[in-house]
Amino acid sequence: MSDITLRYLGGAFIHGVPARDLTAAEAAQYGALIADQEAATNTQMYEPVPAAAQAPKGKQAAQEQPQEVSNNG
Repeated sequence: MSDITLRYLGGAFIHGVPARDLTAAEAAQYGALIADQEAATNTQMYEPVPAAAQAPKGKQAAQEQPQEVSNNG
């Protein structure tokens, strides 16, 4: 499974660019074209995915669980 780095927002598409969430490799490949088209149309079609959302679910779940502490002096 590849990590998604750009989330497709919809609303428009760019010829030759997949109209879906993009991996890091795809974001690097299409990034300049996406930026040019978004600027030209004043329409955001993709948004960056925060790094925390890219973590594998097992690691992310382990990080989110509160730490247990003992109050038994």
